[in-house]
Amino acid sequence: MRFLKNKIYYSQQLKMKNERKNSSSSSSAATAVTSTHKYDEETMSNFSSDPRDYEESQYTKYMGSPKTPEKIRCTKNIVKNYGRVIAKFACSEISLPYLIPILNEKGVSYSDSMAFFTKAKTKIQGIDTFRALVLVTEEDNPKEAAFKEIFQRIGEVFIKYFSVNWIFHSKILHRGTYLKYRFKMLRRLQNPELFTYLKG
Repeated sequence: MRFLKNKIYYSQQLKMKNERKNSSSSSSAATAVTSTHKYDEETMSNFSSDPRDYEESQYTKYMGSPKTPEKIRCTKNIVKNYGRVIAKFACSEISLPYLIPILNEKGVSYSDSMAFFTKAKTKIQGIDTFRALVLVTEEDNPKEAAFKEIFQRIGEVFIKYFSVNWIFHSKILHRGTYLKYRFKMLRRLQNPELFTYLKG
């Protein structure tokens, strides 16, 4: 409402200014009106029928685009949060029906796997650390390779069947963004050698 009043007021000022010009009045009076309210002719010409357009243009001019910081903020910790919640899920009893068959297949004890997942919860800080926990390399011994494959598979289970419930029942603010990147995270887990970026 304040912007609508401002629009009407400054439109009247502009009209008065034009009338002064047409009647050959002194230009100093028109300059005084403009300088008093600190609005130049370019600003006045940008007025549209909707005062919200003026508000947005002024915010963009002095503060930059409001969309860019928000976009960066809502995607900043996606990989880290997904990685940590997967490790937390692997340590929970809910994962046991899925985890135990994988452990038996790989010949890994439950206690050893819990130690690996517990360490992973604090180790994951971004794409590089998450990728290191799921990508099997030539330097890995058979036990390390088994842990990575287990973490990869339990991560796929979480994203497929439990991630939506986590997104809507956690303190995540940008739920739509986490849903949007859910299947990208799944594809990165399935192909960890390509897990060098998430956005794009």
